[in-house]
Amino acid sequence: MRLIAHRGSMTRSLQNSPEGINLASRHGVDGVELDVICGRVGRFRCVHGMGRGTALEDCLAAMDGANELIVHLKGFFSNEDLNRLAEMLSGQIPHTKIVIASHRGEVLRRLRILFPGAHLARFGLFPALLALWRQPVWQIALVNQIVLWPGFVRALQARGFIVYASCVWEVRSRAAVSRLGVEGAFVNLR
Repeated sequence: MRLIAHRGSMTRSLQNSPEGINLASRHGVDGVELDVICGRVGRFRCVHGMGRGTALEDCLAAMDGANELIVHLKGFFSNEDLNRLAEMLSGQIPHTKIVIASHRGEVLRRLRILFPGAHLARFGLFPALLALWRQPVWQIALVNQIVLWPGFVRALQARGFIVYASCVWEVRSRAAVSRLGVEGAFVNLR
């Protein structure tokens, strides 16, 4: 099971920062998830909530290129923003190591048109349930571990989806999440 450092680190001062990414590297995780917003002047920031955050360029500079990066898009992104973001990401990290995730289906639909080969992920139980009957534009389901069960994971995988468990809070819960059969899990490092 691949381990993804949720926001790099859950320590408040290290979330979505180069220091959090460095902590994740020291823990030997397989990847990092960063929350990304598009600021007022068109600059991308890594931030969760209302904080100032860190420039995405600074976070990307801390990535070594060996780890997977899940870019969690928060808020509104125009097509122009998405093009600039893709350009920035591809200049820093191999495209095979980048997953773009969102809670917003319309953002993912636009991404699929703009970047047909992109790895896309959708958060949420209900989109994952609907994916059992309708083929979405994304291929990675990010679902809270509390609502996942092995049969559901196997059903998604049988339809060709990759399944990651999100919100894995404690070290002791990693073993239980692993038994679900998911390909990866978000872990909260401190």
